[in-house]
Amino acid sequence: QGPKHSRARSCALVAGMAEDPKNWTEHTHQDGRRYYYNKATKASSWDKPPCLKTDQEKANTTSWKEYKTADGRDYFFNPVTKASVWEMPIELKRLRGLAQQEESEDEQEREPEEEEQEWKTPEERKAAFHALLSDKSVKAGMKWEEALKLIQEDRRFNALDSAGARKQEFSIWVTQSMKRQKEEEREKKKQAKDDFVQALTTWKDLKVSARYKDAAEAFFEEEWFKLIEEDDRDEVFQDFMDEHEKKSKEERRKQRKDFVEKVQAMYDENEKITVTSRWRDVQDLLREDEAFRWLSKLEALTSWEEWVGENEKKEVQSKSTLQFRHGRRARDAFRAVLKESHEQGKLKADATWRNFLRDMDLTEHPAYGGMIGLHGSTQHDLFDDFIEELGEKYKEDRAKIKKYAKAAAMIVTSSSTFEWFDETLSKEEAYKLIPKETSRLVFESLHAKAKEQDETQEKLAKKNRKKFVELLQKTREVTAKTTYDVAEKLLRSSSSWDAVEEDTRRQCFSIFVDQLKIQTASRKKDEAPSEEGEGDEAADGAARKKPKKVEKEKGKKRKEPLEESPGGEEPEKKVKKHKKK
Repeated sequence: QGPKHSRARSCALVAGMAEDPKNWTEHTHQDGRRYYYNKATKASSWDKPPCLKTDQEKANTTSWKEYKTADGRDYFFNPVTKASVWEMPIELKRLRGLAQQEESEDEQEREPEEEEQEWKTPEERKAAFHALLSDKSVKAGMKWEEALKLIQEDRRFNALDSAGARKQEFSIWVTQSMKRQKEEEREKKKQAKDDFVQALTTWKDLKVSARYKDAAEAFFEEEWFKLIEEDDRDEVFQDFMDEHEKKSKEERRKQRKDFVEKVQAMYDENEKITVTSRWRDVQDLLREDEAFRWLSKLEALTSWEEWVGENEKKEVQSKSTLQFRHGRRARDAFRAVLKESHEQGKLKADATWRNFLRDMDLTEHPAYGGMIGLHGSTQHDLFDDFIEELGEKYKEDRAKIKKYAKAAAMIVTSSSTFEWFDETLSKEEAYKLIPKETSRLVFESLHAKAKEQDETQEKLAKKNRKKFVELLQKTREVTAKTTYDVAEKLLRSSSSWDAVEEDTRRQCFSIFVDQLKIQTASRKKDEAPSEEGEGDEAADGAARKKPKKVEKEKGKKRKEPLEESPGGEEPEKKVKKHKKK
């Protein structure tokens, strides 16, 4: 009976929600047809729900249904015969008592023209013409010729005497209609944004870490979602999440007190937990508890320290006051040594116990010796807890610094300095609370990364310059008299040419040509041309050969120009020898 009773209650609940007019909303499909949506049952219907129908619609016992087209025109459809008509069927007219009324209207139209409605003032004439345009479903985007076909048979068409006056009023009506449509669209979008916020408020997957992508996947099928532009949707979502985060923090602040009291009550109830217990052991004991997991690491640690502090006072009364205080003072003294070492830069988050013990010669320190033989946490335990706190604090501060740098549009390069980095971020008040050592570590990390990127780019540029010089060396058409423009026409199709920037190409080319000229001049002094007519070709061919070291001084002079290559790169000393034809 249980499942059946549950199903019966569920069906009754759904039926009740379906009959509630407040749950139904009317929408327009892309093809202009109207449909109805129940936000409670999530059901859609082309037919108007009974709870929304007027008395006249409920009295419709015929098979005809009334609908509207995309441009707002009424039409009637019979689902039995599958017939569609523009004019109201005679069955509906009789049902609504309109048949007799139409007959009387037809008789009135056949009466003399003197009974026709008169418009006494120009304002009345304009109003009648505007009403004609609205009644005939004239769209704001229509041309005058298109609208004329719809309105010229109506008697109100003659409310204005001239064609010019009609066109002028048509233009005014179009302007007003477009303005009205824009206002309606604006109102729809405004309402859509309100619906979006309302949907986010009741979203079952809402949490502080939710992203816009998650919300879009949940609501993309909603009509109001489609009415809002992508950027506007994102902005509404971000504003909502900012407000939601503030509320969540406030609610968490209110709930924190209750959870802390629950956790501290567990400290009292658990026999394995005492004031001398190590914090890591307490964490292992309560790791699966829901109230303990609700608290953050810092909140849980604070609750433990508060509980320990309160219970220490109680234990002082039952135990030896001197021994207990001695142990606490010894631990506080050792914590003070750790804190002082950190402030002096001798203890960092990546330090190890062994190295710290050796570098500080800690075994000789009074604070270290004062903890020997005490119960509870050891020197090593206090060190590990302190390092863990430093690591957590460093991660939080690093994330904050990166957030401030991103907001300030800062880009750390290899030439950036810590002074610039620190001065720029100091404009943020919250940044001033972060230790300088942490800021320096974060800057050095970003600076090293930027420097590594610059070195990679420099290696690539050096490699490209080397390929460019090799291209010049192996191209016989490039001689001492070749200009840069000529060389560009010869070599611009090569990938080695495009791999080097324009200024660097010109500089390398100029040095290369100067070297050819120096070598050519040197060769002419040492060797006379064997035949007349060989000219510059023989001289350039000889210049490409490696010059013989006749004298050390001449050799040094010939090498000096090569050492001035751009970027500190040494050009190729060996030049390929070309045989004369």
